[in-house]
Amino acid sequence: MTESNVSPHYSIVSDRSYPVLNLICAIAQCDGPAALVRAHKAVVWLAAQDEDHAQLANGRGFSKSDTTAGRNLARIPIKQVILSSILAPMAVKLARKYRRQLPPEYLVDKPKQGGLKI
Repeated sequence: MTESNVSPHYSIVSDRSYPVLNLICAIAQCDGPAALVRAHKAVVWLAAQDEDHAQLANGRGFSKSDTTAGRNLARIPIKQVILSSILAPMAVKLARKYRRQLPPEYLVDKPKQGGLKI
């Protein structure tokens, strides 16, 4: 197919040199390895904010149900997380769940450009 005959059903282009990362990104439902790295950094950042281990309702860090898993995931090296089909989706899920607490550079899903048109 030429550039003008690209099917709209297959618009995602994968980097064929890293098939494992492409599979993990598909499992985690994210847009690429950079999103996995941001997700792990977000979990590490959230774990640093969770000084009280969810003992106080202060709106910082993980909730009581996620604090153990989040803090354990933050201790795992980034390479091991992004190459794991179990840990990577977990990091993405936590980063999306706590997105309101995160600085913009740690957001997994980048905000769409545009906005309201009046």
